[in-house]
Formats: sequence, structure tokens, C-alpha cells
Amino acid sequence: MRHVIWVLGAALVLGGCSTGAGGGIPVPGPDGDVVVIGGEEGRSRDGGVYARSARVPPGHYPPPGECRIWYPGREPGHQPPPGRCDRFVGRVPFGAFLLYNDKAWDTEYDWRREESRRPGSVPDIVLRIMSSLVRR
Repeated sequence: MRHVIWVLGAALVLGGCSTGAGGGIPVPGPDGDVVVIGGEEGRSRDGGVYARSARVPPGHYPPPGECRIWYPGREPGHQPPPGRCDRFVGRVPFGAFLLYNDKAWDTEYDWRREESRRPGSVPDIVLRIMSSLVRR
């Protein structure tokens, strides 16, 4: 019985050390580089592409009409502050999320394609910011 518990404990520890993503992507941020785990859009069973989702706790979205950069894997209290959305044009790194109007917009997803499929589904400011992503 002890052996089984030891093996299960070791499996949990070792399993927690692997990401399954094959590494991370260094993304420059205002407080130094952060590592974004993932790097690809998700794929559904039928081969369709979908945006990643962000785990943003309640109270961390910006006020209505403002934007905020959200780095996956960074503690909520260490995320950059919100601000006027026009200040984020050309400043949002690929791999982060753009928080706007209670939604997390994945910078790795093709929102222009989504807008062409469903006109009016993506706000103009989100399209503007997404077309100016920082890729380093």
C-alpha cells in the first residue's frame, strides 16, 4: 500500500512539472519578459479553430470602454493597469490577451476573419489593436 501511495505521489509531482505545451514563448512585457505557455489557437474536433480562454478573476477587467493587457500565467496583482484603449495600439504583445468590455480577446486568434464571418461581432478598437500587435 505504501508503494502505491508513493507512486501516485510521484506521478502527481512529475505531472505537475510538465506543461504539455512543449515550452513557452518569451513575450516582452512592461515588467520584463514573461513566458506565455501555449502558442497556438485551439482546434475543435471538427477541425475548426477557436480562441484560447483566459482565467481573469472577477474585478480585474477594466472599466467599460477601457482596455487592459493580460498576461497568462502572471498573478492578477502583477498585471499592467487598465487605460484608454487608443494607448494600447502598437503596444499589445502577441501571446497576451486584450481585456475589453468584460471579454478577454486572444491575440493569437484571427479576429478579422471572425469579423468577416460575423459582421459586428468584434469591436472596431479590438480590430485596430489586433492589427498592430507587437511580435518580437
